[in-house]
Amino acid sequence: MFDWLIHTDRGLLLRIAVGVTVLAILAISDLNRAGKAATRWREYVILLACTAAAMVYGVVNDQITSSISWEYFYYAKELDKVLGPIVPPDAVALHLQAARIGIEATWSAGLIFGVVLLYANNPRPGLPRLKSGELLLLLPVIGLFAAVFGAIGGYLGFNGSLVQLQSEFAGMVEGNYWHPYRFMCAWGVHLGGYAGGAIGTIVSAARVMQVRSLRREESI
Repeated sequence: MFDWLIHTDRGLLLRIAVGVTVLAILAISDLNRAGKAATRWREYVILLACTAAAMVYGVVNDQITSSISWEYFYYAKELDKVLGPIVPPDAVALHLQAARIGIEATWSAGLIFGVVLLYANNPRPGLPRLKSGELLLLLPVIGLFAAVFGAIGGYLGFNGSLVQLQSEFAGMVEGNYWHPYRFMCAWGVHLGGYAGGAIGTIVSAARVMQVRSLRREESI
């Protein structure tokens, strides 16, 4: 049961559905308790929006990288166990599985991004909070950072600058198997995307704090 929950498509969907249901129940409870003064539901909307945005990014990203290097997904992500022994694998099946991997890899990251933004916007004495819409406008900023750093990582991987980061890469290049530079390009895109997403989140959180401080000064 645990293996099914963690490692299958239906298990992933169930985990997401349970998470959404729990947030919805908590939001409704807060609305019933506080009425128009309720704020928790807005925070849950932000968390869901961040998670959804991250999953969309993950799907699009992995459609691109699976086109760059099917070997990266087939061997490094162990899709050989799903797609079978025939290589190259069926393109449609590969892209569908890549989409699944993209969702699995990014939904938790999106949740973390949302938590960081909400923490930066937490109630603090003398600091006005940003509206939910203003926080959501920062999502493209995080996505842009992820995309730019992903592109840089992909470029570095393709020209061989990332060989030293993984012991297997040198052997791949020497033996010229799995189209090594395309493989490293896909790997670099993913590495850069995670780094860019983290940096973008930090920058966005800092921006939230900066705007809050500026508005406090303006109100004095």
